[in-house]
Amino acid sequence: MTPRLHLAVADWALSFDDRENVPEAVFEMQCMICHAVLGVGDTKGESSQLWALKHTGRHPNHRVFKLATATFWRVDPMPSNPYADVTPTP
Repeated sequence: MTPRLHLAVADWALSFDDRENVPEAVFEMQCMICHAVLGVGDTKGESSQLWALKHTGRHPNHRVFKLATATFWRVDPMPSNPYADVTPTP
């Protein structure tokens, strides 16, 4: 039988993923009338806003949109956590 270690408590920290090349947020805009979608756009939401305005310009009765925003988070072990020295899988 292989010995096993059961960790009852391990401290972890949840935070925004602020590593280089990870965007703060990404945005996706959808017309709620025809369900046209502008896929994930820039990280400021500007292209989504412009797309909605242009879409309404082409379809004047399409005035309701849904903006989906995704942010990126990560969980890291605290220094007291036994996994603090384990390299995460990419």
